[in-house]
Amino acid sequence: MSLKVLILGAGYGTRLQRDILNDPSQKYSHLLGVPKALLPLGGKDSLIAHWLDILIGSNLDVTSSLYIVTNSPSYSSFISWAKTHNIPTKNIVNDGSTSNENRLGAVEDVLFAIKQFSSYFVNSNLLIIGGDTLFLKDFNFNKLYEKFISINSNDDEACLVTTYQVDDKVVHKFGILELDENNKVISFLEKPSSQSTTFRYACPCFYFLHKNSLELLQEFLKESKNNPNHTIEDRDATGKFLSWVINNKKFEFSAEKVQGRIDVGGLQSYIDAKKYFGDQDI
Repeated sequence: MSLKVLILGAGYGTRLQRDILNDPSQKYSHLLGVPKALLPLGGKDSLIAHWLDILIGSNLDVTSSLYIVTNSPSYSSFISWAKTHNIPTKNIVNDGSTSNENRLGAVEDVLFAIKQFSSYFVNSNLLIIGGDTLFLKDFNFNKLYEKFISINSNDDEACLVTTYQVDDKVVHKFGILELDENNKVISFLEKPSSQSTTFRYACPCFYFLHKNSLELLQEFLKESKNNPNHTIEDRDATGKFLSWVINNKKFEFSAEKVQGRIDVGGLQSYIDAKKYFGDQDI
């Protein structure tokens, strides 16, 4: 069964943009308005160029497997990026939002993209990657993909996520996995307190999803919107969807441990990422 890769690039990076605007040095002012996925990093023109190299290195045909969902202000930038890297522009879709206030939210964006690319996604599993996420240099894509294939080899239907250990003091900032001795996911806790669980396994937005699990997106969004306490945050964090699927035991998830990840949130985390890659213009 084929694999399609969807990069989420429809966020507005409000914290990063605010940090750049308020930075006294104005060193990064040229990045105002640049989507996080297109930030230059590690000697490449963009963060997602690293993913492009990883996918090409794993023998995936990126022209038919790599897709991106973005927003109206960033659409032309992603189109230019696609042309530069020989990615068909039809693989980029605009979700129609124009600001952080009317954004669809990441979960809604996934469903939107699946519908828009439905003719290409038929009978395909889906890898979802957050557009602001990279892993550390120990990352082995082929190992993870082979693991995903393996856990589905006996006509099972299972999904695979990655996880890495975090300190007690930052548990409340992450989606946390509780695992059994075989690294199968027991539960997913969205930003819990450090006192509410003994587990410290963060789960970044890098999900191998079995094609049949994708049918649950619409059910989750419908249920969320019917909740009188529903807010945009309920469909903006992909972890909310995972938590709902896992905790309601609607699908089986396994986790593969990695060393860590790079998460570009604000300006300091971007500077830290540049240091990690040894960029010279820090």
